[in-house]
Amino acid sequence: MLIVFGLVIFFILLAVLVYIFGEYIAWIYKDEARSKSNLPNWLRWFEKLDKPFSKIEKTIYRFLNLDEEKEMNWKNYLFSILIFNFFLFSLLILIFKFQNILPFNPLDLKGMSWDQAFHTASTFVTNTNQQHYGGEILSTFSQVFGVGLAMFLSAATGLALAPAFTRGIQNEENEKLGNFYKNVIKGSIRFLFPVSFIIGLFLISQGAPQWFGGEIIVNTIEGIKQTIRIGPVAGIEAIKILGTNGGGFFAANAAHPFENPTILSNIILNLVLLASPMAVIYAFGVWLGKRKHGVILISALFVIFLGLLSVSIIGELQTNPAINVSENGLSVNQQVGNMEGKETRFGPALSSLWAVSTTSTTNGAVNSMHNSFTAMGSLGPFLAMSMNCLFNGIGVGLLNLMTYIIICVFIAGLMIGRAPQYIGKQIEWQEVKIAALIILLLPVLVLIPTSLAVITEAGTSAINNPGFRGFAEVLYEMFSAAANNGSGFEGLMDNSVFYNSLNGIIILLGRYLPIFGQLLIAGYLANKKIRPETEGTLKVENLSFLVLFIGVMIIIGGLIFMPALAVGPIAEMLGGM
Repeated sequence: MLIVFGLVIFFILLAVLVYIFGEYIAWIYKDEARSKSNLPNWLRWFEKLDKPFSKIEKTIYRFLNLDEEKEMNWKNYLFSILIFNFFLFSLLILIFKFQNILPFNPLDLKGMSWDQAFHTASTFVTNTNQQHYGGEILSTFSQVFGVGLAMFLSAATGLALAPAFTRGIQNEENEKLGNFYKNVIKGSIRFLFPVSFIIGLFLISQGAPQWFGGEIIVNTIEGIKQTIRIGPVAGIEAIKILGTNGGGFFAANAAHPFENPTILSNIILNLVLLASPMAVIYAFGVWLGKRKHGVILISALFVIFLGLLSVSIIGELQTNPAINVSENGLSVNQQVGNMEGKETRFGPALSSLWAVSTTSTTNGAVNSMHNSFTAMGSLGPFLAMSMNCLFNGIGVGLLNLMTYIIICVFIAGLMIGRAPQYIGKQIEWQEVKIAALIILLLPVLVLIPTSLAVITEAGTSAINNPGFRGFAEVLYEMFSAAANNGSGFEGLMDNSVFYNSLNGIIILLGRYLPIFGQLLIAGYLANKKIRPETEGTLKVENLSFLVLFIGVMIIIGGLIFMPALAVGPIAEMLGGM
């Protein structure tokens, strides 16, 4: 009962944070998205921030010789994204490969191999942050100018896509979607930088270090000396959570007390982790002048999220059969549930909440080891990623959601015998075909590489656990890459040429192919007329739409992976392990 009460308080705080973040993001891009709403009266003070932010932005535009008023069609927008990300990708490879000759390397750490540098650059440029290395092997330069820079810019790239797609819906026979570079700069200056700064200060107050030295040496209570790695942890952790990034400064990620020092920091970080992608969905409703529609969309995903969370918490509050042993009269105390691989500060409930939260977004940060979850407990994270991470990433989560909405509207049109229409735009075969291909891309990028990994020596040699759990490790690895989530099931020896190369390719395809399709859809919609709503128009702000959308997400998104899950965590659960 105490757990339920705590979760209720958590979700109330989450709703408040989503509302504030959502209104703020909607205000940031009110012109770029052609917003049909104004700020609530009690938040009008946001407008006072416009003048100082505008001065900073105009300075950047002049420095970059950027014409911020020059708007782009979907092709130009996509080309700008690819060029921008390609240069960032190239920079990251060079930093990670040659960190041994770059400055701010007090511990004289060597550079990565080419395959590891390729995978690491792929994962950070795409906002995935899947790590085949322990964070401690990176120099301060690599952490700040590699990881930190990529965390900001990959999040800004995703955020910049949201107003562009909204323009596709708002425009009437006008192909222009805005200026990508302007959207990146505004999102960074007005949201990512200032909010990360506030979170960083909070983390410092809780005990997270923010230092540019390499390590400190302390005397332990046992009377021996211990070397402890430190660095700009608070700053990296702040954007890691806010920007749905997830890569840890330390190998233990958010289970490390320097990244996540207290229960309070754990709760705040978990709130921000969920709020940032959810807020963009709420902002979408504000831009359309239909706040209730944004709430309906979040509510539909939240219902699914609650179901997955319930499964994981119930699974983790049970004893773990694998350690339910007795030897010489001694046994493992499992009165509070499965504590293997978990911080005693957080326990099974908060660990499960974080696990389902991080896989229901593309964050991927972990505060416990998912491979130590029971089979039932691991189903929540698996199913969350099977629906392409539900809320997905900051900005791109909205585009992912629109993909499912197009299918939902198409099915609804078939059911009522009318041409599919969404927010005044007729949905035709082009949009439906592209949306279907985007949805089918995830199983292709997960199941084919999983099959390849389990039939080749290069793939199977990395598996340490036998049977269903070993297969689950490989399946989770591919889910994490294809859905741009980045979290690790662990237990898999994935730092190899095979997994670095394969996963790097999967990660890049999983990021940019959907963006290509979604911007193409936005381009089609932008060139259409806006049709007036009639009595026969599908209502998108009522309970019927919510139920239909939940059904589409579960049936199309979740059930497609059931055969694979049946020989992984489901088989393990039914087998009693």
